Amino acid sequence: MGTRGTTRVVYVAGTGRSGSTLLGNALGSLPGALHVGEVKLAMRRGLAEDGFCGCRRPVRECPVWVPALERTFGHLPTPAEAAALDRRLTDAVRTRRTAWWLAGRTSPEVEELVTVFGTLLASLADVAGAEVVVDSSKLAPFGALVARSDLLDVRPVQLVRDPRAVAWSWQRAQASGQVSGFEEEMERFSPVKSSLMWLESTASVAALSARGGRRAHVVRYEDLVDDPAGVLAGVAAFADLPVPAAGSLVHADGLHLAPSHAAAGNPNRVRSGPVQLRRDDEWSRRMPAGQRRLVSMITAPRRRSHGY
Repeated sequence: MGTRGTTRVVYVAGTGRSGSTLLGNALGSLPGALHVGEVKLAMRRGLAEDGFCGCRRPVRECPVWVPALERTFGHLPTPAEAAALDRRLTDAVRTRRTAWWLAGRTSPEVEELVTVFGTLLASLADVAGAEVVVDSSKLAPFGALVARSDLLDVRPVQLVRDPRAVAWSWQRAQASGQVSGFEEEMERFSPVKSSLMWLESTASVAALSARGGRRAHVVRYEDLVDDPAGVLAGVAAFADLPVPAAGSLVHADGLHLAPSHAAAGNPNRVRSGPVQLRRDDEWSRRMPAGQRRLVSMITAPRRRSHGY
């Protein structure tokens, strides 16, 4: 990896259904920070599929994304151009290529993608006047890709959640706390697949962040809900941001979130203002005992090391 750049990026890494949208929006509400959502999916969801931004506008009309995209590409990419770039990126950062990234390999195609997405993240920060950009793409190889950019100083944050809660959430068609007017069907996976995804993610995030020269700061979803002030203060210190003043972001009944510019991710990315925090522990009451045992067995090699 080259010399660390001047644009700081907090990269939220982990598996889906672990609370990355909540953490991303909370971090983006820190002074000087901006949550831009899952940048890895922005070409597909935001541009090729004409999706909406966390600011509730279409991404193609967002006052932050549009000028940043124009600076990066010289124009606003067409749906066809965005889809083609997404296909190239998806091939480069597939989970099965984690070993390729761990070996420190590269190619002209990868270096071009490093330039594009490094420039895009730096442009998003510049347009918004943000000191830190929060990217909640989660996927470890994409985090390794952006960490290679000489424009960026990437601070990896590894988000983990009880794998039984993750497996139960993957079986739901809609996100908890759905926002009226922004409902959308979410992907669903079996307990076996979601458990294998959790196991792979926890291993690859730790390994790739260490190889990139900066070990990940670990955040547990349960700790974020139980002690948001402490968790956010820890990440703020890790990202060299001011610790939020008491009562400015964290309140007695939850958080007061600033609007985000998350171009892709969970539909709850549009949530702002007062947000109550509570553990989404439906799994502990409704998950069948057989499923719970199966998930516990598959994830045992790393589950206990995270306190589950």
